[in-house]
Amino acid sequence: MEENRKSNILIAEFKSISRGIQVTDSMAKSAKINILQASTLCPGKYLTIAEGEISDLNSAENIAGSEGGRHLFSSALISNIDEKVTGAIAGKLIDPGSGAMGIIEGPQMADLVSSSDIAVDSAPVEFIEYRLARGCGVASFYIMTGELSALTEAADNAARYLKARGSLLAYRIVPGPDRQVLRWMKSSLCSC
Repeated sequence: MEENRKSNILIAEFKSISRGIQVTDSMAKSAKINILQASTLCPGKYLTIAEGEISDLNSAENIAGSEGGRHLFSSALISNIDEKVTGAIAGKLIDPGSGAMGIIEGPQMADLVSSSDIAVDSAPVEFIEYRLARGCGVASFYIMTGELSALTEAADNAARYLKARGSLLAYRIVPGPDRQVLRWMKSSLCSC
């Protein structure tokens, strides 16, 4: 079995959209990073998630702090993240299949990302959806799919991690989603 590539990410959340865009531009120009996601959040925030070497991400985080000033809401550097997670953050998701589904919800973006990394390291699962504080009442969540036993192991491990950190809102496993639920899965998730 081939092992997935690992990466490092920086999550920076700004309380101002204009400042977030300007600082993200400075980060991209000053540090050797790959932006996985840069988008507005409700209400009036801006989120930047970048990938790269630890030294470059440290530099980008310093720029976020110095140029973001009081507009930097939070930042977190997470190392050794599986490529399935960074791919999901960047929007590389699979269509719902006939496998079981696991839904994990949490309020802290860095904890949720770490929990998803624990999930994919635990068992062979794939992501159907991955939302970090955008849309859906600003909830952060991800939805995984896979064989029931693998999905249960992955979801239980992710939930255990979040619960220990006080960051678990909820998690559910749907063993055999009905065809109608699967059909509406993508279109029922708000795109805001």
